[in-house]
Amino acid sequence: MQKWYRCRFRRASPAALNLSPSSMSRLGLFFCAPYALFIAACVAYVTMGEVGYDGQFAFLQLPVAAQLELLHVLGLDRLLRYISWPDAWGLFMTPAFLLLYASGAWIERTIERRRVPLDRG
Repeated sequence: MQKWYRCRFRRASPAALNLSPSSMSRLGLFFCAPYALFIAACVAYVTMGEVGYDGQFAFLQLPVAAQLELLHVLGLDRLLRYISWPDAWGLFMTPAFLLLYASGAWIERTIERRRVPLDRG
């Protein structure tokens, strides 16, 4: 006999979906990889000594250009005067990597849940 507070159709448990919390999302890592390679390429090009001081500034600014533009649009670019470049990189790249990984993990989990039919029990 079914109780009134239980759903008739329940979703499959995380164990049935093979979604352990300790597993890394491959799609999330796949989303982070191009950004990490772009950062590595910019830093490598600057450290090779192929560009002058202005070129170094431009190439080191490229990986965080979107975040800098967002601050400019929001009118918060005055805050950048008080932090160093390594601090700005840490401040901007950490949320970017988290956002890329979380979006990839969310898409992967959504696809995985749609593959498994609902548990009818």
